[in-house]
Amino acid sequence: MLGLGVICGWRSVQVAFGLARDDAGYHFRQWEAQENSAHSMEELDRALALDPRYTAAWIAKGLAEETAGDRSRAEANLLHAAQIDKTYLPRWTLANFYFRAGNTAQFWTWARRAAEMAYEPDALFGLCWRASGDASEILERAIPRRLAIRREYFDFLLRTKRWPAAEILVAEIGRSAERSDLDRLLAFCDGEIARHEPGPAIEAWNALVARRVIPYSRLDPGAGAMLTNGDMIAQPLQRGFDWRVASVEGAALSFDSAAHEMTALLGGRQLEFCDFAEQYVAVAEESLRLRYRYRTRDLEAVTGLGFRFLDARTGAEFATAAIPASPDGWGEQAFDLSPPKGCRLIRIILQYRRPAGKMRAEGSAVFNRFFLERAG
Repeated sequence: MLGLGVICGWRSVQVAFGLARDDAGYHFRQWEAQENSAHSMEELDRALALDPRYTAAWIAKGLAEETAGDRSRAEANLLHAAQIDKTYLPRWTLANFYFRAGNTAQFWTWARRAAEMAYEPDALFGLCWRASGDASEILERAIPRRLAIRREYFDFLLRTKRWPAAEILVAEIGRSAERSDLDRLLAFCDGEIARHEPGPAIEAWNALVARRVIPYSRLDPGAGAMLTNGDMIAQPLQRGFDWRVASVEGAALSFDSAAHEMTALLGGRQLEFCDFAEQYVAVAEESLRLRYRYRTRDLEAVTGLGFRFLDARTGAEFATAAIPASPDGWGEQAFDLSPPKGCRLIRIILQYRRPAGKMRAEGSAVFNRFFLERAG
């Protein structure tokens, strides 16, 4: 015969794995196995008789009664589950229940309570957008004011490309921006630039500047402060309003932030037409002047290097400027341009184009200052 200790030990194992017939977990699993049978609800009742705080059984009982058309009893059971269990699942279940019932007042109440502790909140945020297409209503009624939750919601809006809704949160997140916010605010900035909406992008960018997350000056097109990293004080972020450097076979573009220099090195094997770097620049409707300080080495008078200026929205090129050789030391060039009417965002591209009748250039150009200012 088995000793009492062995029997008790086996009993503990049975309870732990929900195998014993007088264990709530056992009857819940029996219900799962025969959910559509006539006796399935009896298994839930047995589970709850053994453990009145068995949340999963209360939820299952409520959902089964909803399916059977008894919304009143379903609601009572789901509310009871939420009363005895303050975790996410009962709140999330109630939010879904009231969404299906069309009870918007209760839906917002339980959606907000669920959002307070959602560990993977995308499904909840998506449900809110099914309930309402009003970004302000969702933010006010469903999203708690804790900044960590607001950040999660902001990330959801970016992933689902709800840019106008994300715009509402930029100022709030920007006021307390930290290093951990760099990627999310740059993602927002890039998204708005892609949509040709420089205003919200500048707001996010300037928030990073104000909080010293990025080492640049504020952008203010109306006041003439437009170009970023024109003195090469940092390695480009490759995003937002900073320089975006292309990979060019047979050539290279490098930044030396200690020397405040950007070097374009032409190896003689680069493509006949290639772009080295570009920057998106928000502009006002006025004439502008690009000034830059540079020197060249081993390049002919017609270097093949130059700038292109494009309307970011239409992609139309509205100006070009060649970069002549400056072999005798540092020189300065200036070029005036007028963005098209209605243009609020331009692309400045540093390019190489092989001059007609010439071999591909071999040499370098070093830049240490760029200014974009109002002309006149």
